[in-house]
Amino acid sequence: MRHAIALLTPLAALLALAAPAAAGPSAEAFASVNAALAENHIRPRYERLSAAAEEFEAAVEPLCARPDSSTLSGAEAGFQSLMDAWMSAEHLRFGPAESFMRMHRFHFWPEAQGKVGKAIAKRLAAEGAASTAPFRDASAAVQGLLAAEFLLYDQNALVPAPAPAPAQCSLLSTIAGNMRGMATGMASDWWSGADPFIARLASPGPENPYFESHGEAALAFLKSLHDGLQRIVDLKIAPVIGKDAGKVRPNLAESRLTGRSLWNIVLNLEALQELYTGGAGPGLAALLPKSEHKLERLLRKGFRATLATAESIEGPLESAAADPAQRKTVEKLRVQAQALRQIVRDRLAKALDLPLGFNALDGD
Repeated sequence: MRHAIALLTPLAALLALAAPAAAGPSAEAFASVNAALAENHIRPRYERLSAAAEEFEAAVEPLCARPDSSTLSGAEAGFQSLMDAWMSAEHLRFGPAESFMRMHRFHFWPEAQGKVGKAIAKRLAAEGAASTAPFRDASAAVQGLLAAEFLLYDQNALVPAPAPAPAQCSLLSTIAGNMRGMATGMASDWWSGADPFIARLASPGPENPYFESHGEAALAFLKSLHDGLQRIVDLKIAPVIGKDAGKVRPNLAESRLTGRSLWNIVLNLEALQELYTGGAGPGLAALLPKSEHKLERLLRKGFRATLATAESIEGPLESAAADPAQRKTVEKLRVQAQALRQIVRDRLAKALDLPLGFNALDGD
């Protein structure tokens, strides 16, 4: 506890210097930043996700037609690229990502212990009968990235070396096509069709079922920032590292089979940092009044420091947490990410006059 307080002290001291929050931004300011984030933050991420899903589906085809070490490596590379793309977009959990439960079907995590493996075994056992219903109606545990990871990397279960057997590969191909459909569907629903979600974001009002005001639309981005940080702390770090090095629970690590639990967090943090600071255009930081310049600098510094800590850790999170030489750095990462979340919740939300309320991760 003393260690955590010591790590928090510099941030807390800087936070105390921030001026009291002024009135929230104007509707015009909210609208401008919302439009910029949609174009420069959301669009490229869903375009990348769609492209990566198409490439993964294309890489699975030669694996199933000619399974060998070369085609398996190609499918694994495609999977890694798709996982990278998802981790960079995972925080965008509103709008088309919510439709048809896409975000849960695309990445069914955290999972109940062993549920993905059991769902795959059940699907394979059903053979032809399982294909009579649309695949999107199947268990979410068998539809997305976790199921694909299981089929490609779990050498002790369903995947004989050097590549999946025909039944498994057929299921893998179905999963790849399903993810391609979801990824392209999310991008299309944002930007195309008779009622694209971008129109809902840009034109709030009493007739809009999603947003009554530009501020409420901006709140969706603020929640993405806050909840993304909370997911890192509460779902990706704390359950895995336990209270000490002897209580690490590697089976709870995200992407355990591919050893990329820490890399996922780095990608999450990079995306959240850009949501705040902006990339090709303004981010949420642009909404802060000049009187909040200390808070603005504090958050920028906090993101840089947290990312630097994550990047300094070697190996998967679960291995580093069990390593006495790295354990303190892992704990530092948890504390820094938690401090960032608290500043977003307690200070940024107040400065923007956007109450965060509760979410599904808050518990009772």
